Order: sequence, then C-alpha cells, then structure tokens
Amino acid sequence: MIAERYRGDLRSADIDVRELAVHRRVGRLNYSRRCAEASAVQAHLKQGIKLAPGMEMGYVAKDAKKWDVAPERTTSEFDAAYYEKLLDKAWEEVAFALKG
Repeated sequence: MIAERYRGDLRSADIDVRELAVHRRVGRLNYSRRCAEASAVQAHLKQGIKLAPGMEMGYVAKDAKKWDVAPERTTSEFDAAYYEKLLDKAWEEVAFALKG
C-alpha cells in the first residue's frame, strides 16, 4: 500500500523536515485557546519572524500532544506519530477512489 511505504520512511533520516510543513494563512495573532496555529504564531514571533493576518506561515509539529511546533525553516525535529496519523487520515480520504 502506498501509505504504508511512506509511513515507514517517516522515521528515516532521509526526510527533509521542511517537506512535512503545514501551511496556513494567518487569521489572527491572538488565540483564546491552545491549538497548532496559535503555537505556530507564537513560535514565529519568538524567533523574530514578523507575522500579520493574511500572511502564510509554515510550521512543523515537534510534539503534537504539547502543541509544540516550530517554523518550518528552523527545525530539524518532527513528531513522527502525528504525521503518521495525518498520512492515515489522508489515505482514508482518497483510498475509495483507488479501489476498483
């Protein structure tokens, strides 16, 4: 299965972490609750990367359970389990079209 092949590669050292970046358009700079986007905004601002609503940002989840993310261009770490779940979810959404 295609998804299984990529799943196995997630934990290898051959992956460019930037390829795992999630890209979102910044909607606001302040959030009332914790979420990946709120953490991403804070991580960018903490590193001196200016953001404003409407801009696009890219981030990589380092520890999804703690909402620990980093700007895509400044990290070499990622949460493999989180990306495996994203891959599984994406596969579920397209698998029906490939079955024939």
